[in-house]
Amino acid sequence: MKPHILARPVLILILVFSFASFAQADGVPRFTSGTGVIHGGSIGHAKAGADTINLMSTRDDPTNGPGEPTYFGDFEDAAGNPDWNGWTHYDVTAPTGGSLWNVSKYNQPNPDNHAAWCGDIAFAACDTGDAPGGYGNNWNELIEFRTTVPYPWKSSTVSVTATLMHDCEPGYDYTYLSYQYEGQFIANMESWDGTGTVAVSNSVGYLPGEYLGGTDIVVYFRFKSDGGWSDEDCSWPSAGGCQVDDVNIHLVNDTFTADFFEDFEHGGDPDDFGIWTPSLPAGVGDFAKIWTGLRDIDPCVENSSPQVAFIDDGIVVPGTGGSECINWCYGPGGYIVNTTGGLYGPTGHLHNVVESPVMAWPGPKSGTGPDDDGIDIRIGVFRHEDLSADAPGMFYTWSVRSADTDNSAGNGVQVIAEQGWRDRSSVYYGGPDYIRTGDDVTDLMQPGRDEVQIQLGVYQLGWVWYWIGNNGYPAPYFDNVTVKIFPYTGPGMSARELDLAQDDFPARGSIDTGDLGSHSVRFDAANNIALPSDLWTDPGDSITVYISPVRSGADFDGNPELHYIVNRNPVFDPYRTSGWPAMGSATGRPAVGSSGQPTPYKWAFDLPDTGFLFPGDVLHYFISATDAIGGVGGTDPQTSLMPADTTGFSTGFGDPMGYNSTFVIHALPSIRSDGVQPRILFINDFANRGGENEWYTALNSLGLLVGEDYDVYYVNAPSSGVGNGIGGRANDILLEGYTEILYTCGDLSVNTISNGDYNNDPGDDVGVLKAWLDDGGKDMFLTGDDLASDLAQAGAVTMDFLENYMSVGLFSFDVRTLIGNQVSPLIATSPLNPVFNGSLESWIAYGGCPGTRTFDAVEVKSGAMRIAEFTDPAGQPGAYSFSAATLDSSAGLLGTSRVISLPYDLMSIYTDPEAPGHHLAARSQLLRDVLYYFSACMIIPPVSGVDVPDITFRTSNYPNPFNPSTTIKYSMPKDGHLKLSIYNVRGQLVKTLIDGDRPAGADQSIVWDGSNNLGSSAASGLYFYEARALGDVLVGKMTLLK
Repeated sequence: MKPHILARPVLILILVFSFASFAQADGVPRFTSGTGVIHGGSIGHAKAGADTINLMSTRDDPTNGPGEPTYFGDFEDAAGNPDWNGWTHYDVTAPTGGSLWNVSKYNQPNPDNHAAWCGDIAFAACDTGDAPGGYGNNWNELIEFRTTVPYPWKSSTVSVTATLMHDCEPGYDYTYLSYQYEGQFIANMESWDGTGTVAVSNSVGYLPGEYLGGTDIVVYFRFKSDGGWSDEDCSWPSAGGCQVDDVNIHLVNDTFTADFFEDFEHGGDPDDFGIWTPSLPAGVGDFAKIWTGLRDIDPCVENSSPQVAFIDDGIVVPGTGGSECINWCYGPGGYIVNTTGGLYGPTGHLHNVVESPVMAWPGPKSGTGPDDDGIDIRIGVFRHEDLSADAPGMFYTWSVRSADTDNSAGNGVQVIAEQGWRDRSSVYYGGPDYIRTGDDVTDLMQPGRDEVQIQLGVYQLGWVWYWIGNNGYPAPYFDNVTVKIFPYTGPGMSARELDLAQDDFPARGSIDTGDLGSHSVRFDAANNIALPSDLWTDPGDSITVYISPVRSGADFDGNPELHYIVNRNPVFDPYRTSGWPAMGSATGRPAVGSSGQPTPYKWAFDLPDTGFLFPGDVLHYFISATDAIGGVGGTDPQTSLMPADTTGFSTGFGDPMGYNSTFVIHALPSIRSDGVQPRILFINDFANRGGENEWYTALNSLGLLVGEDYDVYYVNAPSSGVGNGIGGRANDILLEGYTEILYTCGDLSVNTISNGDYNNDPGDDVGVLKAWLDDGGKDMFLTGDDLASDLAQAGAVTMDFLENYMSVGLFSFDVRTLIGNQVSPLIATSPLNPVFNGSLESWIAYGGCPGTRTFDAVEVKSGAMRIAEFTDPAGQPGAYSFSAATLDSSAGLLGTSRVISLPYDLMSIYTDPEAPGHHLAARSQLLRDVLYYFSACMIIPPVSGVDVPDITFRTSNYPNPFNPSTTIKYSMPKDGHLKLSIYNVRGQLVKTLIDGDRPAGADQSIVWDGSNNLGSSAASGLYFYEARALGDVLVGKMTLLK
């Protein structure tokens, strides 16, 4: 095993992460379109509604108890008028308070020498090898020299010499020598990072008209730090940030020459800088405002109530001139969030936050059971950041902090304003849609906390990953924040999925059945810890989990443990040299960052990398942690598990969904004793974000078995792009034994099939897949709502894959407006196509509410065939040129590979209720036809698991049209769960009629009386009923007349 050293990539340059705080300081911040966070807990104590306290919510929240809430999370008063309700807001980029420059002898080689120091002696020593003092997070400090030239109509040369000592985190925190011209923003002559002592020598010229105020030259020394890794959080102990001494400004202005020297020796006065002056730089601007009646482009949800937004209309922050839209013009007056640096200038990046009032932690609701130590926050947000090529990368964020103000936990009295903000080391994108986001943040709380506070923000961070466009949006909007307190048992636990273990292939990089003992598969994290400059991927050797005691007086009762069980491939049993059993545990240890210091509450776990896992093995694992009052050997021990539900841990190996998929590791390929392996590889590049049930139900209905007929490669946290796609763990040689690949990326719009971009997603997925297809005789089936648009914008290599291997060209990222604004169009197979030539003639590509999906508009390239098309709103083919399914039967270098692609995901396929023959769900029939065409599935059972002969899953309703009620009939071929729901034409849920288990049998029925879930009568019009059961989805139309 490698040492538990978790390096931090430098792809994030000079980054100001206010959310990278105490708990997450050693994390690797990534962008994500979902939470991507797994929580632990005690399965023996679920959250009970009666025990939950609404600490913050809206006035009309139906879950409010007597006297609740104490604090309001909507931005309006009781009459619905805009009201901050104690929330505050500010611009993170604008320094507050006084300057952090001071004249000091700190860290000087000559203990009697004074210098200008940007630092704070109040920071305590981080360890025995660190002296008190240093610099903190989110610093933006400057001192300036300014003087008037005698001949402003003449040019000038300004030369600067000085002695500079700098000590800060390299690649993130910097000292700058800067200047400024009239009407322009501060510019840099030179910059320094890391640790060193340098003799500064640089110069800059001024022309007439460039002097500040028409007459002045100005020189700055500036120091900037990001939001983590400093003396403040002890992740980067230093003697910094910087000391400047013996500064000389040599000015030549026509015939005038002068030297301005400063050694800061003025009797030791910390505020006497002589001819230099500390000052505070301008920020981008505080754009937070409560708006009423904001428009959006979510067809499923409307919110006309007051919401917080950060729109730059030129009035909220005077002097910006406003930020006008390019394409997304639904904001007030067509204005959007500022993407051009605001008052700071082009090098500035918006970072605004709103903060809740400090909330007093409530007392227990009842006197029995666990303490109320759990906390869950939820935020209503309208999000819109698609990360397209011209996007600004405008993310939304959330953070929390807490404090033990009475020392009940024994860790000292805490002041909440001095506590760091804690989060999941992530910034969030997606949409455009309204969602409820947030998290169980119990593990982010201080033990014994008496106060808690929430922070919401908008952060223009796209430039870190090279999104530098100005095609911005009015979003994000925030509203309806809830904070729920509930009983909790054991330590708090959480982990980002990207920090957990990833499926893998043999480290040797090839398969040699004559040397089976050399095929060890590593146990590594999904996350890449290599630097962009390294030009390779280096998975973290250990997985990491945040675990913290949250009860007053509690501490760990021993180290946390990783528990595992391996379903071993007996082919490799003679070569297992690790000495580890098939079932056991590994003790965790504190995770150490690159500064050499343990990160608080972060635990690392590892299993052997050699002689332990081999191809065909499947490993299940979970994490356990126990705390007790008084720590080791203490009283009232309580245990948490991650995942909280371990059902299937020791038994669920034959079912791909038999255990929590995040905690399942596949060692690939599944080689049998005769050297044969599965023909099919299913690459799940959407993880557990949706679609697993649809894919596996379809595969199971075809009689295909995991590990026998197909292997699974599961990509952890796919929206974060950490190099763990198929190209980050395999090459075409390792994939050689597979003849078919099935690929899904769900509705991901970025980081699908990556191109090896080391500044973003370093896995070379496209290179591996192209090489595999180039070998000839290979077949690939690709699905994804935005796959084509991501490949088109990601670069020349992925564009080549799109156009010359998938053989389609992107026409638009949204086909809806091109096919009559259909959200869920009917798809019809093309005549004489060689793939869908059985009973499947049509299906629905469902993109409607509750979460709308956009599908790419693609056109077939020369040499390929459109094998399905979008029909018009009347369901008739022949109206559009766009392809709904494409076949290239001569793909790859040799022209002997075949690629079928859909511009939507398999999980978006619903059964056409008007089509004949529902013996299989449409997605199952479609997958059957694709695999049959590929010759990968020669024997297809007509029906999977039908218990009652001659009964198929079907629905109908009568009368139709109806008033006042209609009877919906359904038939179930076997016992199973049925969900029957009513939707309006906008896709909004009207009523759920059935959501539970139903027995097998024909012509069962339920009556809809035309009411909605609130008991009110629905309006006249067209409605849809949707029946979900046994892996199938049926949709029917009906009309309510009044």
